[in-house]
Amino acid sequence: MALDYDLVVIGSSRVGIYAAQNAVQLQARVALVTQHEGLFLPDYTLANYSLGEAGRFNDRLGNNFLVRTSDRVSLATAQDWARQTDYRMQTKNSLANLAALGVDVIVGRGEFCRLPNLAFQTEKRKLRSRNYILATGANFAPEFAGSDRSQNYLTLEELWQQDLTKLGQNLIIIGGDPAALELAQTLARFEKQITLVTKQPKILPQEDLELVLLLQAQLEAEGIKICTDSIVTQIKTINGQKWLQAGDRALTADCIILADYRQPNIEGLNLAGVDVKCDRERVYVNHKLQTSNPNIYACGNLIGGYSLPNIARYEANLILKNTLFFSWYKADYHALPWTTSTQPGLARVGLNQKLAQEKYGKDLYVVTEYFKNIDRAQISSSTTGICKLLVRNNGEIVGCSLIGDRAEELITFIALMMQQQIKLDSNPMRGLTSLSLATTYPSMSEIWQRAFNNFYRQKLQRHPRLLRRLRNWFSFRKS
Repeated sequence: MALDYDLVVIGSSRVGIYAAQNAVQLQARVALVTQHEGLFLPDYTLANYSLGEAGRFNDRLGNNFLVRTSDRVSLATAQDWARQTDYRMQTKNSLANLAALGVDVIVGRGEFCRLPNLAFQTEKRKLRSRNYILATGANFAPEFAGSDRSQNYLTLEELWQQDLTKLGQNLIIIGGDPAALELAQTLARFEKQITLVTKQPKILPQEDLELVLLLQAQLEAEGIKICTDSIVTQIKTINGQKWLQAGDRALTADCIILADYRQPNIEGLNLAGVDVKCDRERVYVNHKLQTSNPNIYACGNLIGGYSLPNIARYEANLILKNTLFFSWYKADYHALPWTTSTQPGLARVGLNQKLAQEKYGKDLYVVTEYFKNIDRAQISSSTTGICKLLVRNNGEIVGCSLIGDRAEELITFIALMMQQQIKLDSNPMRGLTSLSLATTYPSMSEIWQRAFNNFYRQKLQRHPRLLRRLRNWFSFRKS
C-alpha cells in the first residue's frame, strides 16, 4: 500500500514544529497534527526565561548604588514583555509558515489505529506514514492524597495565563528541577515570599554537590526557603488559605504553583492499541528513541528527564536521521550540555566528579578554578562561581561542571571539544609553554586558559622524573 507521508509529527509543541521544519527542508513529505484545540500546545519555557531576564535586571539594579530602586521593572510590565516575546516567537514559528514550507498542517486531534495498517486517524482523514514522532510534551498531574483540582493550585502552564500581580505575596513552588529553581528566583526578585518544596534530598540531585550547595546558598540568600526531602501528600484550602502537607511539614500560602509531577501528554492517542509501552511518568524509548513500536518515535519531556529545549532538539534531529534515512543512529547525551537560567547559572556536560572518579579512578585530574580569579568577573562583580574540569591522563576531557555568570555560554566550548574529541596536550611541558587557548582580555573565557594551565601543573607534579630533569636542566644552564 502506498504511503502518504515520509513522516507524521504528532503535537504542535516547539520541538514538534522544529522537527517538521527540519524534515520538510530535507525534501520529505511531512504532516503535523496539532493534537490540541488551539494552534499550539501549552509551553511555559520561553515565558519563564523572559521573566527571568527581567528579574535579573531588577537584581542588578538592587545591587547598584548608582541606580534608584524606583527604576525597577514591575511584575506587570515584565509579564507583558514576556507575553510579547512569546507571541513574537509563535509568529516566527507559526503553523502558517509551516504550511508555506510544505508541511500538511492538521488542526485537531487524532489517534493511532493498526488495522488494516498502522496509521493516524484524525477527524476527517487517515494519515499513513513510514514513521511517526510523538512530540506532545508532558502535563502536570499529581496524585496527592486528598487533593482536589478545584483547590486551584496552578501548574506552570496555567501560571502564565494568570495576572501574576494577583497571586498574593506568599507563594509555594513544588519542584526541584531547573524550571522550578528559575521560577522561584525570578518571583523572589519581584519581592515575593517563596518557599520551594522538593521531594529530593537536594535540589538538582544529579549534579556536583559543591556546586549545588553554592546555588542553594545563593537562592537562600535571596530569601527563598528551601524544603528538601518533602514529599507532598495533601493540598487543601482552609478559610481561603492554601494548605500543603509535605512530609512532616505543614505549610500555608496564598498560592501554590506546581512545577513537578509531570506525566506524558498522551491521552486519547490509543498507544496501547499500537503496542507502545508507557506509564504515568514517561513513554519508553530505546537508544534510537524508538518506542516499543519501531515505527513510532518519541522525544522531549514526555520520555522523562529535565524539560530542556536543547535536549529535545537534539533528540528530534536524531529521530529525523533514523526516520528519513537509516535507523542506526543512537542517542549519546555524553557531550550534550545543559544549563539552568538561575543567577548564577549552573551548567554541565559529560560526567560529574563522583561518576568520573568511580569510572576512571587515578586516571583522572579534577581541575578546579574560581571565578573570583578572573579579571572580567571582578569588573562586572560576578565573582561567585566555580569551574570543575575533569580530564584523563591522556588529555581527554570527560566532563565539566560550572556555576557562575554566563555559564550557559561558557559550557558550549567544552561541549564542542568533547564532541570533536579534541584533547589537551598530554605533555605538560608543551602545554605550559604554549598558548592552549587564545582568549580575549578581559573576558570570562579566561577561565578555560586558567583551567588548562592548572591541569598541566597538576600533571607535572605527578611526574617526579620530569621535574628532576627540569631541575637538572636549569642547574646545567647556570653552570
